[in-house]
Amino acid sequence: MASNDEVDKIAPKLNGNKEGTFAYTTVKDRWPKIVTKLVDLLKTGIKDIVTDIGEEADGDVRSILEVLSKLRYLIMTDKPLENLIDNADDAMMWNGMLQELREHDMQLEQETVTWYRADWLFVECYLYRYIYSAVYSTVKMREFDYFQTNKRDSFTDHIGQIEESCAYLLPIIAEDAPVHETFGLATMIKMSLWGNRADMSLTGGDNLTLEQSSMNASAQRDKFILVDNIHELTARVLFPLLKRRGEQPANRRIDIVLDNAGVELVGDLLLAEYFISMGFADQVHLHGKSFPWFVSDVTRGDFNWTLEQLQINGESCSKIAERLKQRIADGQIIFENHRFWTYPHAYCDMKTVCPDLYEELQTSSLAIFKGDLNYRKLVGDRDWDLDTSFNTALRGFEPCPVFALRTLKAETVAGLGKEVINELIRQYDEDNSWMTSGEYAVCQLGGAAPPKN
Repeated sequence: MASNDEVDKIAPKLNGNKEGTFAYTTVKDRWPKIVTKLVDLLKTGIKDIVTDIGEEADGDVRSILEVLSKLRYLIMTDKPLENLIDNADDAMMWNGMLQELREHDMQLEQETVTWYRADWLFVECYLYRYIYSAVYSTVKMREFDYFQTNKRDSFTDHIGQIEESCAYLLPIIAEDAPVHETFGLATMIKMSLWGNRADMSLTGGDNLTLEQSSMNASAQRDKFILVDNIHELTARVLFPLLKRRGEQPANRRIDIVLDNAGVELVGDLLLAEYFISMGFADQVHLHGKSFPWFVSDVTRGDFNWTLEQLQINGESCSKIAERLKQRIADGQIIFENHRFWTYPHAYCDMKTVCPDLYEELQTSSLAIFKGDLNYRKLVGDRDWDLDTSFNTALRGFEPCPVFALRTLKAETVAGLGKEVINELIRQYDEDNSWMTSGEYAVCQLGGAAPPKN
């Protein structure tokens, strides 16, 4: 793998220092908006919080508000990034990385460890870790999910679409259903893909209701998929897994690294159920976050709440919930929340930073990475030439076959074909809005080659 310095010359990391870029707009507008909405949430909800948690929570809320007010000022004035002051397990790691960045600046006699000038991926992860630090440092509110309302609204606002998706899956996975063993596969994958449009970090924390259901999008939006490797995934990875059905030991494992709670999470749960019911996998591991992250990312609390809500929202939803709960009880669906998923590292660094997680993924037959942040980490959040191969951009991250399902909401993408690039240039010229609108998507296969049969 080429060194970081070598890759920096070919594909520099994105930052918010250049006006007119999406990263610049994110730092300037979206991040302060997210912090402001949190301040408003806490101010208007302080009485309810005190009622639920206890009198000591009053002081906790006020201490969080003080930190958030300061945070908004630091962002808007492009101040240097500060060390974290909490005692969580990862605080030392974060502060060590900050110190390394400062020392690098001293060597070059420059100052880049600020909100606009540091690498965008690092700073955006740092933003959400800084917010968590304020909550983690409280007396009574350490477990408080300050993004909970947004995520739950994403479920309730889409309940009709969720019922539609559940109703589609049930007859396919019914016992003795007269369907081909890969029937519905492409539709289920695309439903999971288009659910990724419901990303509230993109809206600055505002609720986002999809006008077009993921079910309809799976049938109508193929022209917006810039890279579609679903057929290759089926032929090279999934169909061979079907042929191994019934083997002992039963070790056909699929991993899904989750993105957003709400309607997207339901699509991912349905995909997990499909994989097991149709015989592609013996076990599906779902990877979420260990604390509130990027406004709408899935935590264990979101996972459990979603199962409960499916149980009480419609006949089809209830039947799916019963199946999912039985899968969990039988150890066929497992939720995990390794700390690495809230680290700022590109995934090419996983083998060094968290070898235990990398080794675990090496036991998987397929790892599906959902959404924009996971994609940014897969390709290092770099300004790759659009025709750079996906595997080149992965920079040696190959614990197993890797499949990215992402709607584009950041100015980084790799692996596009020449015809696709030419058409994008024809339509948009030098306008990069297609990269950040969430209208376009990729379904890209890379990573390790699947084992030969």
